Amino acid sequence: MRIEFNVQWQSIDANQELDQRLLPLLEEIHQSGSLQAAAKEIKVSYRTAWELIRYWNEVFLTPLCIKERGRGSKLSPLGQKLIETKRNIDADYSKTLLHIADKLNNEIKELIGPNDNAKQCIASCSHDLAINHLQSISEKTGHYAIEFQSRGSLENLKLLNAHQIDIAGFHFPEGALAENLAPEYSQWLDDEKHILIQLASREQGLIIKPSIAEHVTSINDLTRRSLRFVNRQKGSGTRAIFDELIKQNGINKKNINGYQKEEFTHSAVAALISSGHADAGFGLKAAATEFELSFLPMITESYVLAMQKSLAKEVLSEIRLIMKDKKLKGKINKLPGYSTKLTGKVIHAHKLLSIPNA
Repeated sequence: MRIEFNVQWQSIDANQELDQRLLPLLEEIHQSGSLQAAAKEIKVSYRTAWELIRYWNEVFLTPLCIKERGRGSKLSPLGQKLIETKRNIDADYSKTLLHIADKLNNEIKELIGPNDNAKQCIASCSHDLAINHLQSISEKTGHYAIEFQSRGSLENLKLLNAHQIDIAGFHFPEGALAENLAPEYSQWLDDEKHILIQLASREQGLIIKPSIAEHVTSINDLTRRSLRFVNRQKGSGTRAIFDELIKQNGINKKNINGYQKEEFTHSAVAALISSGHADAGFGLKAAATEFELSFLPMITESYVLAMQKSLAKEVLSEIRLIMKDKKLKGKINKLPGYSTKLTGKVIHAHKLLSIPNA
């Protein structure tokens, strides 16, 4: 059993909780521009979705979305504000409540002690939008219980090497950055002990507030004191990549205003920029697109699952089967900057890290 905390939305005037389906529905309307497609995505009927919107329009005394003849549906300013606030809350959740939940669950395990009848595969993965889809499909169609946790890439690999988790999700850049970063990753990976499967490739770069995008054309522009930067946390693969990028460009981190300001997910970085609390960050193209921000591409990288070879063959087979699922690939390919060309491919650590095979 795993305990999680969720933020509850409640209307004080109406003395009732916000229907848990409403915000996901608004998010899908924003993404697809169609109430019908949004209803299908959250698995309710079109009639139910329409009644849900109609009811909460009345509660808020203003429309949440607007139907346009021949052009589908779009969110009203209020609808946009609700999902923007939800994104900000979700970003903070990753940094606070998730860590409190992890601490509580670890303490519960210590108090209860080992339970041989409750064996579970633990997957700790660096924050990634494709992983969210993999987790969703695994929970719906999988036969084996996989507990998904979220940590930085390097922390995951350390835990995998120490046999504290069964699966580690991490990402590693292609090209010139790989050589310098390889030693930091290779110390935790062993082709004799681990099997590596590629989930997707993805783009990372500078996420920029649209109003200043024309003035930020390279990573060197981050040294302007008027520009407020937001960083990723130490131990994350994105932080390691960014630190290597500024090193290769001869940039002193002390000259970046906001270098010490850290967030724990790509979405949290984008949300902070979208809300006006920062001007730029380093992260996924998909996160920039989600928050309607500008993006300056800098690297392509592989997102990989490293798994213990000692893991039950049935679990390994199931994960590989899910990776071949057309539904999973379809969802990943819809993410801006993502590609599933190599999804499901087994790769050796020395080849991924571009180091000689010892």
